[in-house]
Amino acid sequence: MKLLGRCLRIMAGITGRGPRERRLRAAVAGRTVLITGASEGIGAATARRLAAAGATVLLVARTAERLDEVRAEIEAAGGRAVTHPADLSSPEAAAALGAELVAGYQRIDVVVSNAGRSIRRSVADTADRFHDIQRTIGVNHLGPVQLLLVLLPAMRAAGGGHIVNVSTAGLSLHTPNWSAYHSSKAAFDTWLRGAAVELRRDHVTVSTAYLNLVRTRMSAPTAHYARAPMMSAAEAAEIVCRSVAHRRSWSPWWARLGAVISAMMPRTVERALAAGVRAIDAAEPLRVLAATGLWRPARLLRLLRAGRRHGRSLATALAAGPPGGIALVDADGPVTYPELDVMAAACAAGAAAAGVRPGDRVGLACGGHRGFVAAAAGLSRLGADVVLLPPDLPGERLEAVARRERIGRLVHEPGALTAGLPATPWPDLISSEGASPGGRVRPGNVYVLTSGTTGVPRAVSRPLPLRMLLGPVTTHLRLTPVRPGEPIVVATPPHHGYGLTYLSAGLTLGAPVVLVPGGDPERILNAVAANRAGLLFALPVQLRRVCDLPDAAWPDLGSLRAVVSGAAPLDAGLCRRLRERLGDRTFNMYATTEAGWAAMATPADLRAAPGTVGRAPRGVRVRIAGADGVPLPLGRIGEIRVRGWHPDGRWHPTGDLGHLDPAGRLFVDGRLDDMIVSGGENVYPGPVAAVITGHPDVTDVLLEPVADSEFGRRLRATVEIGPGRTLTAGQLREWLTTRLSRAERPKEIIIVTELRRTATGKPLRDGPRPATEPQ
Repeated sequence: MKLLGRCLRIMAGITGRGPRERRLRAAVAGRTVLITGASEGIGAATARRLAAAGATVLLVARTAERLDEVRAEIEAAGGRAVTHPADLSSPEAAAALGAELVAGYQRIDVVVSNAGRSIRRSVADTADRFHDIQRTIGVNHLGPVQLLLVLLPAMRAAGGGHIVNVSTAGLSLHTPNWSAYHSSKAAFDTWLRGAAVELRRDHVTVSTAYLNLVRTRMSAPTAHYARAPMMSAAEAAEIVCRSVAHRRSWSPWWARLGAVISAMMPRTVERALAAGVRAIDAAEPLRVLAATGLWRPARLLRLLRAGRRHGRSLATALAAGPPGGIALVDADGPVTYPELDVMAAACAAGAAAAGVRPGDRVGLACGGHRGFVAAAAGLSRLGADVVLLPPDLPGERLEAVARRERIGRLVHEPGALTAGLPATPWPDLISSEGASPGGRVRPGNVYVLTSGTTGVPRAVSRPLPLRMLLGPVTTHLRLTPVRPGEPIVVATPPHHGYGLTYLSAGLTLGAPVVLVPGGDPERILNAVAANRAGLLFALPVQLRRVCDLPDAAWPDLGSLRAVVSGAAPLDAGLCRRLRERLGDRTFNMYATTEAGWAAMATPADLRAAPGTVGRAPRGVRVRIAGADGVPLPLGRIGEIRVRGWHPDGRWHPTGDLGHLDPAGRLFVDGRLDDMIVSGGENVYPGPVAAVITGHPDVTDVLLEPVADSEFGRRLRATVEIGPGRTLTAGQLREWLTTRLSRAERPKEIIIVTELRRTATGKPLRDGPRPATEPQ
């Protein structure tokens, strides 16, 4: 059966045959064979095979420790091996290695050029990564060429030799996403084939093994190939040894056929490959959502039925979730889906008994706990429109919001302000003994308030057709997959769109949602550790406090796969601190209540460009527009506009200023109404804030425009300093002298220990908290 399986793999072009033992021994016994990239994978397997056939193998790689391990294995099996550590990505190091080998050995009979670097990355993602081109060309072309240029005179003088190039079958077709890797391998392949004609007269022959995909440590990070048919390193070594023994090139049959077709019909092949890329891209939602179980008929039917009945609400998320298991965990412990369903039904009955009817607007001002979910779901089941309110909204602002949004009743925390509205504490709803209303009602809407940093918040509800949701949901689940049964920690307020989104996602997908209200950093980390959570959704201010904790306060976070920051700016300094503390696990999301989720930065984005909010998700487009609505070029600051969330297909203004870098990554530079003209120059708060928060003593800053007799308008900076810091306004002003232009430098600097913030962590403009000392 094993032999049959191998024959089938060979027929399919996945692997190939090795040489006969007698033929290989005749080719290498008593000879010296140089193998580059010999510390692991194909190189190590080839070295073991050739040493077993009687060759003396010279092992070359960067890592001396791994080379010693391979040498020890060969010697333990009775073979001979010598190590020569060298970094072939450097032509100078390659030349030095060549000189060392020529001086140390009378002749080198065979050179196996196997060292290489593989990178799978699209051209779009390589825009600001020219070092990818340099790294691949160095080790795949420049280093090997330099090494051979030093060795070839000695090989000619010794009467000949053989060179084996370990290359890729991908050169026969212009496969996408491998441009950097293929171009470097093609460069060496072309050079060597041209040199082969000249070298043959000196009895130096050349052969190339054009290998299929090989399962090695280098290919392991590419999740795309996790289930692809690939040859093992041992199978690849057999093919390389065949090229050594027979002095002939090898490639799979499909690569030879593809090369012929590509040469005859290049445009047709290019179009076919492009169509294949589009087909794979179109199938991405199927692949990603399949991992969540949503394509199972029962789950899909439940989701569609719940969405049609309850609309865009937590009632839909609760009804679409699994029939059993833990739904969420709050300060009172875990609660299951059936228990939460009973609570929601009781809330619906209690609200109906209190006079709530379909279409009524009800304000919900609750913290992050089961009562919030039960009340929101119960009110939606009645067909009421639920306006989510911060539980600590000041009385005057609560009255203003209730008046403008026509809120007729309030569901609130016990003992909270009611602004004179008919009000019911949420525990009273749950304890109601009334009958749950029957019959179908209109789906209720859920309204989320804008941040309200500059005035009275405004309630917003956006239509979310399935076709609009599919693309962004696919992107999010691909980057930060929410896995059924794996807890997620939501430390953000559930009344805000950010927290509500992930609360709904967790309930729908069957991932227990751990709600951690408030900003206590130890509670957040302990919730992650205690529940073995895979994802953490938090605010930048919370993450800053987490980073401030001493090492002793950090529990084991081994289960944590990703940390998502959102709802407020994540500055470059905090990005670096999170990477130091958590490694490459931080994502930065940008969304607005009105325009929807617009971009997300991956850990790679934040490493390359700290502070960026990344790129738009699938199905969403972002552009930077001037005052006239005309798109601006890369690097220019303008208004961020988003298209893709609204059925009307229009570009929706966000009111935020931003710019795109050469790689297409988005940066947020402040609010449109924050931009000022100072001394004839446009001054944007975002870049100014980035410079100020770059000071090691500064944790955050609030910039506000003020009148100035000389410049017309200037900025006033209210600066929050870290615990125990003693920075003064004068010291900061002096530090900024060489970092900001005169127009950008704040006219006033106020030092405070803590800025006043909204529930989502954004600084409020209604006055800072008292400073440690007047500045």
